[in-house]
Amino acid sequence: MSQAARIQLAQNSATSRSLHRVQRVLRALIWFVLFFILGGITALLAASQEPGRPLFLIIIGIGALLSLVLPGMFSSSLYVIPEFERVVILKLGKFVGVRGPGLFWVIPYPPFYQSVAMTLDLRVQTRVITAAETLTADNVPVGCEAVIFWRVEDPKKASLDVANYREAVFQAANSALKDTIGTLELTDLLGEREKVSLRLKEIIDSAAATFGVDVSSVEITDIHVPPDLIQELSVLAQSRRAAQAKIAEADAEKAIAIKLQEAAELLGPQALEMYRLNVLERIGREEGSQIVVYGLGGVRPELETMITASAAGSLVSKKPPAHPKSAQGPGAPDESPTGA
Repeated sequence: MSQAARIQLAQNSATSRSLHRVQRVLRALIWFVLFFILGGITALLAASQEPGRPLFLIIIGIGALLSLVLPGMFSSSLYVIPEFERVVILKLGKFVGVRGPGLFWVIPYPPFYQSVAMTLDLRVQTRVITAAETLTADNVPVGCEAVIFWRVEDPKKASLDVANYREAVFQAANSALKDTIGTLELTDLLGEREKVSLRLKEIIDSAAATFGVDVSSVEITDIHVPPDLIQELSVLAQSRRAAQAKIAEADAEKAIAIKLQEAAELLGPQALEMYRLNVLERIGREEGSQIVVYGLGGVRPELETMITASAAGSLVSKKPPAHPKSAQGPGAPDESPTGA
């Protein structure tokens, strides 16, 4: 039993003891009042007779017997029931009604012949149900634990139509849990706990209604999966997340490419040239940056060549350099043409 269950049981026991104490006090007061009343009547009747006569002795005997028996019989018929409890009353074995809460009388003597069949607690109660080593629809052995929250709705059915309504609710819930696990695959059982809980609640509630019990909710608390299967599921989940990340990245790149294409169609050649010059200007603002310009649209190729060469630190002339004449020594023949 868990610590919370022990605490709840202790609180219920304390409440029950307190109420039973009130009932005991009231019964004791009734007993003493009736005892003194009957004793006084017996004393008055005995005083009217001469001591030692048979009638005097009969009065004393009957009065003493009644003074001891009647208060106990009458006081034991008093009941004090708390707000959260009900008492099922029978008369000669037949159901006559449900009593409570508060103070009332159940008189088993003629002509009432009443008796208490059962005292029921109407508060919401909890019960842990366990389905160990149950095969899912895809043949995976799993263990499952759930908590059901239920309360007695019809005291007559709970007391007369079933021998032990608590055990009946537990068995119905345990069977429903196993049947539900057997119809689901492991992924559905792990990923759709709320739907599984609602389905369990409907199944258990329909079965418990015949016992006079209402099931308010069912919560799955734990699912035990084999360790090797947990590792395989982890690898599968990582692969799915990686694939989804790649798909998302590809979708983003596709969207960017579409936007760039639309922007290029809207800008045109001159606007693209202005955008290019603005980019160069922003780059040139950075400290220590050097820009080498090449290609200005092919409008003036000679200007592009000069700007590029200047940025590279060289000088280009328009004419090629003249070749130097060969050195001629004394006595060398003159190769220049002569007239005829």
